Amino acid sequence: MSEAVQLPHAYKGKRMYFFKDPAIDQLYGVVVALTAEMSVLRDRLETVERLLESKGSISRADIEEYRPDTKEEGERTEWRDSYIGRVFAAIGEEADAIQGE
Repeated sequence: MSEAVQLPHAYKGKRMYFFKDPAIDQLYGVVVALTAEMSVLRDRLETVERLLESKGSISRADIEEYRPDTKEEGERTEWRDSYIGRVFAAIGEEADAIQGE
């Protein structure tokens, strides 16, 4: 197993803002973080459900060691793409409105 790469926690350079109000950028940062967490939680819950269906009872190790097959990974990717599209549809509309100004 390869070791994880440790990235620096400090940003270099000036922070980029995409909207007139920096608070909106901060809000979108929160939305992105929550969206990522929700996606991970959904994948994990689906893992638990699949393992319970097949085994009846499971351990934490079963969950950590589980690897979806190609078909399941495709289904997860399809759901994730749809989910991200729904969550960020409003951002696209806002960006379009700003470009029109």
